Amino acid sequence: MAGLTLFSLSLLLAGSFLLGNSRYPWDGGLLVLLGLASYLGVFLRLQPRRLGRWTPVLVDLDHRRLIRWGAAIASLLFTFAAGYTARARPPGTSHVPSLGLWCVALLLFGIANARLSLSWDRIAGRRLRRAMPVGLLLLAAFLVRCVALSRIPINFGGDEGTQALLGVQLVEAPFGNPFAAGWYSVPTFSFMLYGLAMRLVGASIAGARLLSVLAGTATVLTTFLLGRELGGERVGWAAALTVAAAAYHIHFSRLASNQIFDPLIATLALWLLWRALRRELRSGSGSPAVPDWGWAGLAAGVGWYLYFGARWVTVLIGLTLVWRMLAEPAFLKRHWRGIGMLALGWVVATLPLWLWYAGHPADLTARMNAVSIFASGWLEREVVITGKPALALLFQQFWKSISAFHLTPDPTFWYYPRAPLLDFVAGALMLLGLLEACLHWRRPSRFLVLLWFLSTLTAAWTLTENPPSSQRGLLLVPPAAFLVAWGVDVLWRRLASRPRVQMGVILVLATAVVTFNLTFYFAVYTPRGDYGNPTAQVATAVARRLLAEPLPEAPVRFYGAPQLYWDFGALAFLLRGQEGVDVLPGHELAPATCPTRFVFILDLLIEYQSVAQAYPGGATAEIRNPAGDITALIYDWTCR
Repeated sequence: MAGLTLFSLSLLLAGSFLLGNSRYPWDGGLLVLLGLASYLGVFLRLQPRRLGRWTPVLVDLDHRRLIRWGAAIASLLFTFAAGYTARARPPGTSHVPSLGLWCVALLLFGIANARLSLSWDRIAGRRLRRAMPVGLLLLAAFLVRCVALSRIPINFGGDEGTQALLGVQLVEAPFGNPFAAGWYSVPTFSFMLYGLAMRLVGASIAGARLLSVLAGTATVLTTFLLGRELGGERVGWAAALTVAAAAYHIHFSRLASNQIFDPLIATLALWLLWRALRRELRSGSGSPAVPDWGWAGLAAGVGWYLYFGARWVTVLIGLTLVWRMLAEPAFLKRHWRGIGMLALGWVVATLPLWLWYAGHPADLTARMNAVSIFASGWLEREVVITGKPALALLFQQFWKSISAFHLTPDPTFWYYPRAPLLDFVAGALMLLGLLEACLHWRRPSRFLVLLWFLSTLTAAWTLTENPPSSQRGLLLVPPAAFLVAWGVDVLWRRLASRPRVQMGVILVLATAVVTFNLTFYFAVYTPRGDYGNPTAQVATAVARRLLAEPLPEAPVRFYGAPQLYWDFGALAFLLRGQEGVDVLPGHELAPATCPTRFVFILDLLIEYQSVAQAYPGGATAEIRNPAGDITALIYDWTCR
């Protein structure tokens, strides 16, 4: 009773403070009501004799259940208050109170969904000792993702710079709205996460990319946990090692871009969901695993604030539930409590964002419409241009998608490896695992991974323009890793009669996968400098030179249009404290004050002669690409 009494007092104190402040009367009134309701629970618990015929019912609702129900209802009220206050706040004011209300909602949901009994022996005993090898794998995954982070990839992409700059701006005073949509209709919350990380480690290239390193490393852990649930320790280890070493995943773990959260959200949510289903199957009851359902819903809901691929996790969970309803006639009867908690977690996470979409409905579908082959008009145009029927074009899209890991390379400069997304060893194992999964598709674990792989491949690539665009396919990394792991598992079982051969083959294959991927990414791919397209290459080189050789109080006149502008993401972030202006082609040379720095990209070097003649005596510096070709000139006019 003491804990519940103190909880009631804290709510009353917070509510009374907000009421006295007069700025948040509705929030204060809500907290007061919750505090009084909480204390009423204490009263009912302590005074059962005064309640007459209601005593058996109320006494049965022990304090734990009262806390859970009260916290669940309060979490809904707080998350609604967070979204409502975010919408109601006038422009130019801080949204810290809205974010604080949402954090309280998440905390209350955690109380409602918590397991109240933990065994230290279970935490610090055998499980901790078994976790040591996993910890070593995570350390290795972290190191290959963070070494030379500011220089690998060599270029800092335009989209990286834009997202990093938005992150810095949103966490500056006044704190921006975390429950809104911004650049390309992407929720601002994901940019804020990068901004908050940079508040801790500094707003540099490495600082902007560090959060992605952590997300990529965490995905190795969640892949291991889900793989272990699906197929045991061996499958978990093989899948985790595949993700840890995959050049494709390593690359996006080193970019300041939110796509890397897609596989993390998917593996976390589906691990919790699958664990809940397995726990309830073993126990024969729907109650022991209810918290896992709730955390799965919360994880899937948080995905709505990140890149659009993470939203597909909600669809995957929905498809999984429909599948289990069809496979188990009594599914709803057995699991209704868990499904209810899953829905509650998802609503608590997403409700503030839905309140934003209620006022800005176009933001909900804008990005999907821009890349969809149907909504964008791509399919209709291609039918006219190529003369091929729509069905043939759809098959072509599907073939490019299904062959991305073995044949068709990524066509975008998000990655552009000039090779399939898997090395040939992992690719062969994936084909073996895919065959094994298809042969045993009735097994729930196989069906889940096939459902995940095929539905995501269709939605992310087949039905969007320019497949297989790597930035949209990261959600496919975990199921591909599970297929690789099942390929390893098949070999292990088939070679069981020859233990030495069995161990030797597996070690050789694992070593080959790790060696091929790390060699390719760091020794072959990185020196090419392909990431980010030629524009990003020039912009990054220019920004690095200007930062390394600053010219104090000298504005920059940038000759780059129409190929490159001063507000290009990489330049805008890295040189955000530098005054600069674009000089458009064909315009007369405007008078310059001394000192002034002129920057010319390759296509506009002809302008350099006229500037050097008008402002003689300056110093010229060349910028060259890895091949040794001049890509830009810097002319510093210092009046000396």
